[in-house]
Amino acid sequence: MISRQVCEVALIALFVVAPNPPASSMAQSEDPKDKKPAPAIQEISLSLRPKITYREKAKYTEEARENITHGVITLNVVFRTDGSLSDIRVVNGLPYGLTERAIDAARKIRFEPAIKDGQPVNVRGNLEFAFNLFDLTEKSIHKMLSNDFPVLSKETVQVMATVIYKRGDRDSDKAWHFAQQCLEKGVSKLPQSEQEELTSLTLEAIRGLDESGQQRYQKFMEKSKTEPLLDDQEMWMIEFRFRGISKLPDEKRRRAEALYNMAATLGTEYP
Repeated sequence: MISRQVCEVALIALFVVAPNPPASSMAQSEDPKDKKPAPAIQEISLSLRPKITYREKAKYTEEARENITHGVITLNVVFRTDGSLSDIRVVNGLPYGLTERAIDAARKIRFEPAIKDGQPVNVRGNLEFAFNLFDLTEKSIHKMLSNDFPVLSKETVQVMATVIYKRGDRDSDKAWHFAQQCLEKGVSKLPQSEQEELTSLTLEAIRGLDESGQQRYQKFMEKSKTEPLLDDQEMWMIEFRFRGISKLPDEKRRRAEALYNMAATLGTEYP
């Protein structure tokens, strides 16, 4: 499926501020005077963060590689004063065992605790693991686009995959970004009435998501107005849109899919 089956996984970023959970008492005495509160968990900031001394790379699973699975896994963790990680929470995961591989790699990270006022402190932040595949064949690109852009027809995906392969964008990150750009450029080339119709259908699709999905989508939308989104955030926005479209009534779903296919075709032909 993948020529030479080359892949790469990297720990790409550290530390997104997270809310502090309430500190709990670790005292064993029954006497309230003897009770000592557990150390508070601080928020990570530019001036308060642990120093990573060893990073373990997360490895692809065969199933994930075969399914051309790529993207970013985000884990929210507590960096403790004793040099261990605790309370690992999955913020963004990936299928086919990749989330589990990221958690395993995170547990092997070594670091020096964050220091505040000369003393080590517990801090909470995010770890991100990027999974990217390289040296994709045209068939592999086709499969990846089918997974990531399910509203597109097989014919549209084939045209895009052929163009991407000929361009030489043969790693999953570049291939995905070109496909996304094709959609954006194509939408701008649709007649104004169809742009408005697609916007309306997409908004209805987002309203059909659960509350958590709606909140995250809105958060990304607000951020995109003031600064560029990170790669994984762009991918999540696309996924939210298509997830919502799949839940629309059949007639509206088919119409949204038709408009997105027209946009992708126009965008692929864009100079």
